[in-house]
Amino acid sequence: MYIPKKPAKYGLKLILCCDNKSKYLLGAIPYVAKQEPPPQGDLSLGHYYVRQLTRPYHQSNRNVTVDNWFTSIPLAMDLQSNCGLTLVGTIKSNKKEIPSQMRSMEGRIPGSSAFLYDDYMTLVSYAPLTKKGKSSKLVHLLSTMHSTPTLGDHGKPEVVLFYNSTKGGVDAFDQMCATYSCSRKTQRWPLCIFYGMLNAGGINSWIVHSANCTSAGRPPLRRRTFLMELAMELIRPWAQHRLTRPTLSCELVALIRSAFDLPSQPPQAAQAPEREVALLHNSHFNPEKRCRDCPGTAKKSKYVCRAAFLRVHPALSVANLLSRKWSTSLATRWILLITPPNSIGLEVHPAGIRDS
Repeated sequence: MYIPKKPAKYGLKLILCCDNKSKYLLGAIPYVAKQEPPPQGDLSLGHYYVRQLTRPYHQSNRNVTVDNWFTSIPLAMDLQSNCGLTLVGTIKSNKKEIPSQMRSMEGRIPGSSAFLYDDYMTLVSYAPLTKKGKSSKLVHLLSTMHSTPTLGDHGKPEVVLFYNSTKGGVDAFDQMCATYSCSRKTQRWPLCIFYGMLNAGGINSWIVHSANCTSAGRPPLRRRTFLMELAMELIRPWAQHRLTRPTLSCELVALIRSAFDLPSQPPQAAQAPEREVALLHNSHFNPEKRCRDCPGTAKKSKYVCRAAFLRVHPALSVANLLSRKWSTSLATRWILLITPPNSIGLEVHPAGIRDS
């Protein structure tokens, strides 16, 4: 979507529901534009989203604070009568339920308020006082939580003060996700959603961690430190598993060991030469490359060149080499280039090689 008034103008739109005090993400629904038939039926789209996101909290006597994209008279009546929830939110002045007297600026003093009551709903028309002492437009708020025309600091209605104190849950959560984000540039929208899920999960886990530390009487970790430790704990099992792969490059092995403070040469069980020989002839490995253990050599191999292999396993039986369909002349040349025959128990005869 393209929303020009947002800091991130292009992106995927999700409708979020967050706790106001802790900023914990309670639920989210992706916005998928118009559908045929519409899933909300006769309800407006904002009404449908609010009802779906607050479904786990119906009949809990909580309050829902929304902006003017969601607020409507039918939504306020539905939450009050059927869901056991109150509603406070700004409402667009072009709604047909708002009388013309509440929309007119004629005769309004900057900083003044007008109240309208209907059963359990309260409509406030507030003329905000600017720095120049003038009001250019009116702000309308609807509340099913307030029933008296109470004014607070600087003559502001209590409805306005309550809305200002509870409206920032989603914006604060979105800001925390953007501060330390794991998102990367991609053209695949499922991957973009997955990055958002990781960011949301990291913030939610930090909120739970902070609450647990506060209840235990100890200071919580800073958000950056917590997210770094969380990422390392998620990466560690897979990184250690990759160290067991025989085809892993030396550079990557050194990087994993340094990142997780692992010993430089961990104890490893001796591998059977038979498996090494099988790996040399496995056609499913990467294409042939230069041997990393033989700098300057012109030979290539899919795994490791045979000269380097025989340096690691000098006592390998020649019979095993020949059983893998290696020619006798090549086996003779490789073994004689590496070490003298007597050091590995071989006898060279004019007819060929014999294992002593």
